[in-house]
Amino acid sequence: MLPIRPDPKEADGAMPTSSRRTHLPIFALISAAVLAGCRGDGTQAQPDSAETTPVNSSAAGAEASPVRMAHAAREFLDALSAQQRADAEFPFDADSQRTRWSNLPASMVERAGVRFGDLSDPQRRRFHDLLRASTSSQGYQKIVGVIRLDEVLHEDASAAVARGERRLPESLLESWTSANYWISFFGRPRDPAWGWLVNGHHLAASFTVAGDRVAFTPLFLGAEPHEIESGLEAGWRVLANEGERGWLLLQALDEGQRSIAVLGGEIPGDVLTGPGRKGSLSEFSGIPASALDEAQRALLWQLVEEYAANADHGAADAQLAKVRADGLDALHFAWIGPGDDPSARYYYRVHGPSLLIEYIVEEGVGGDAANHVHSIMRDPGNDYGEDWLGKHYEEHHQRR
Repeated sequence: MLPIRPDPKEADGAMPTSSRRTHLPIFALISAAVLAGCRGDGTQAQPDSAETTPVNSSAAGAEASPVRMAHAAREFLDALSAQQRADAEFPFDADSQRTRWSNLPASMVERAGVRFGDLSDPQRRRFHDLLRASTSSQGYQKIVGVIRLDEVLHEDASAAVARGERRLPESLLESWTSANYWISFFGRPRDPAWGWLVNGHHLAASFTVAGDRVAFTPLFLGAEPHEIESGLEAGWRVLANEGERGWLLLQALDEGQRSIAVLGGEIPGDVLTGPGRKGSLSEFSGIPASALDEAQRALLWQLVEEYAANADHGAADAQLAKVRADGLDALHFAWIGPGDDPSARYYYRVHGPSLLIEYIVEEGVGGDAANHVHSIMRDPGNDYGEDWLGKHYEEHHQRR
């Protein structure tokens, strides 16, 4: 069995709640209030400064996440047939499988595990139990929304092809479906170290349990369409605030700060640390949090929390405590693209020792050019729980 190492940098505690939004333009101030950082329980927190020290939190709350997750995982696995279970289960040290994921459609990448479309209704209900046990209500709704959007993309793209507006391979159209998501397990949910992965188009959610701790990175979430444009769901966004919070922070910067935050060059074709590219961003770029005033730092923290709060509360709080322990000044915010048109393509990232967030407005594949987004959150030192496990993982990504 792999050793589980204690984390000497781990800090306990809930986040401070004070937030002073001085020196902020009135538009940004109003928008910040509208986009106030909500967790699954409606709470909000931002540190006032890099020296903020978390207060103690309940150890029972921290332990609830892995216990609930393990119970739900066992219930799901017990509901599978013998063949499905054989397809879904791998040894915990099957590193090439545990780190093999992709955001590409199923027609481009073969995946291992049990396919969501091959599950019965009772088995799907057990899967949803597991997903809810592994995430906050916010994270749960985002993940199931990403899965739902593949049906919307299929319908919209198929209609565009039928009208003669687009030419897309039939194999690609058929691969866009909520059925094409795969669930796999590594180790046994009763062991001290185990993990599970759900992966498909625009989704890779990896969870690793090491004792009483849960790692939830990497977490890749994408959406096409970013916003549904017609029908009863018109206006619905699965990733509702990721772009807006980044845009809000950019708008709060003065001219001098923007000159540091906005990087030159072309907008990337995708997030830079996507599948198979773990560790490809080793240097910090953009404006450090030390160059922001308190109101701007509050906006930066809200942006960080938008991503971290997708995990269940114990895991999210532990990750945020780790970022605070590094010092908020260690975070950097970088932007590529126009800063005066929120409907255009752009890219941003937040990068620190224990956090890497990337967000990009993509070229459209099945719909409008800017109605397609990708995002990823990583912990550069602990993706897949590697720091706790005393391992270093190499990611694997292979197209068909």
